[in-house]
Amino acid sequence: MSPCWPIYNKPPITSCPERYEGMLLYSCLKNHTASRQPQCCYILPNKGTFKPCSWRLRRTIKIIEDQLKSGSSCRSTRISVLRQIDSWGVGIRKPNYEEIYNRMRKMTTLLYMFASDENASISIWLNVKLAEQNYCIFEINLSVYNDGKKQFAFGFQSPMQVSIMRISQSFCLNATYSILSRSDEVLYTLVTRHPQTGKGFPVAYMVTNNQTAVPIKLWLDHLCIKSSFVPMNITIDCSIIEVNAIKEALHHATIHYCDFHVLRAWQHNLDSKIKLNASYTSEQLGNYKTALKNYLRHILIESNKDVFLRAIEDFKLMVQDQPQFLKYFEKKWTKNEELLRRWGRPYISQQHQRYVTNNYIESWHNQLKTIYFGRACTRRLNRLIFILTNDVEFYFEQEVELIHFNNGKMGPIDNELVRNSFVASKIQNDMLPYIILNPLGETGNSIDDYNGEWQIRSFVTEDKWYTVNISNDLIQSCTCPNFLTRQILCKHSHLLKHYCGAKFSFIEQSLRRDEWQLGQK
Repeated sequence: MSPCWPIYNKPPITSCPERYEGMLLYSCLKNHTASRQPQCCYILPNKGTFKPCSWRLRRTIKIIEDQLKSGSSCRSTRISVLRQIDSWGVGIRKPNYEEIYNRMRKMTTLLYMFASDENASISIWLNVKLAEQNYCIFEINLSVYNDGKKQFAFGFQSPMQVSIMRISQSFCLNATYSILSRSDEVLYTLVTRHPQTGKGFPVAYMVTNNQTAVPIKLWLDHLCIKSSFVPMNITIDCSIIEVNAIKEALHHATIHYCDFHVLRAWQHNLDSKIKLNASYTSEQLGNYKTALKNYLRHILIESNKDVFLRAIEDFKLMVQDQPQFLKYFEKKWTKNEELLRRWGRPYISQQHQRYVTNNYIESWHNQLKTIYFGRACTRRLNRLIFILTNDVEFYFEQEVELIHFNNGKMGPIDNELVRNSFVASKIQNDMLPYIILNPLGETGNSIDDYNGEWQIRSFVTEDKWYTVNISNDLIQSCTCPNFLTRQILCKHSHLLKHYCGAKFSFIEQSLRRDEWQLGQK
């Protein structure tokens, strides 16, 4: 056999017993005369066949595209692809960085950058791409409110988000500033607790470069009209801008400040406004501030209204020799009942107990920054839209589907219900009459009417009793801290069910879940 001479004028390959076919890549030279045959043979050191446009090449391209779609960088994509195709054998043309970069630029145009002008691309997203998927779109030009300055606001909701919003009563509202490369652009998100996963679920997005109350107010008005947004409670940071917008748009909604941000504001002002004279050491000053902070924390978590108001007056007496902080505390936090209702635990409805902090939305924004953006700022808003409507939406759909089909571990709600039921089942039957009192204040369950207030002794503290209410022969609620904060059936409710045979009233867990499922159908 004659040697094969590459078209790149490289030295000929020495022939060997193994021969492999190639198409249009090599010209065979016989006595230095080019052959015009359409097919020729070339030699590889190991077994393997390379054919242009073969399934392996197509598979390589598919792997590259999947990696880039998931947000992987060009460099990490190349390393990952090289590792995967390394075991395919020789003859596989391995991609380089430039080829993956070019593929990414091509995919960018196909996936989210529908025009070189960012505003035009966003307009295609809102008016064409998302509209085709029945998204609820909010878009407004804020230039008329700001003397012709180029300011905007736009938002969107998927049909799934709208269905969850309509059956929810409590929400968290917050803005995040570290996703977009332009510092004046912020992402506002409304988050509620998903009725099935028990996790924070974003139900609406808005992007704006106007950091006043105007876009928030217009956005909330839009949600009320188009998405039947009727919140009873909204938890926010200590933002006066958000307070003003909510008061203008949602007259019926109760505003609550996040406990964490309230405590942080108090801590900041304690550090800057509390002073002692020179006779005290820095250590004594620090201990004094710590004692005040601990007392404020006690006020913050107090749920009894009379004790709450009395503790506030006692604290004012404690800091009467600190006029600067006392003036701040009275003006910003205790001036009137409206201010007290924004942070006082006694004024929070039972249904909103899960939202005393902004943990649902803080956790969501942390996931968005770390998982979906890799803590990198995006330069284009159309990429943000793509990630929110493609990656994030798909993730939450899969989370719900796993729970529907009991695929994998139980969701957090079902897990906690099973745990509470198990703890209650460990109580021996002969002990039940000593830890349960019926509505007549007697031991025993041989009464005709189970409706009323049952007393259940604490599982931990012997002298502590909780009240479990039965109405319409259904267990409705319990006064234990776990039920008040978690709003799911506690171990005391499970114990009473086992004792008297009453059924549960799944107001939060079942009825709203069924409403959501019917909405999906």
